[in-house]
Amino acid sequence: MRAMPRVVITLPILLAGFVTAVAHGADVQAGRRAAQAKCAQCHEADDWEGEGAASLESLIQDIVAGKVKHKAKLDLTPAEISNIAAYWAAGVK
Repeated sequence: MRAMPRVVITLPILLAGFVTAVAHGADVQAGRRAAQAKCAQCHEADDWEGEGAASLESLIQDIVAGKVKHKAKLDLTPAEISNIAAYWAAGVK
């Protein structure tokens, strides 16, 4: 009976990442293409395992804005940022 609360608590947390990506209109497949074109030379999707779309999106925004140091300057649109974050958070390969 004690396992039930964990499931009830965990499911909303898991769904929150999905809902966040959907709410922002993120396109996972477009994120895959953008990540392969602009990020794959240094990063793999597995690098972000366990990270949520919202935290990844925030990190990428900070990198693009120059607030977080990065190997190379990134030039991404807000849609590309959301899409890449959704792709990496989804763990799609």
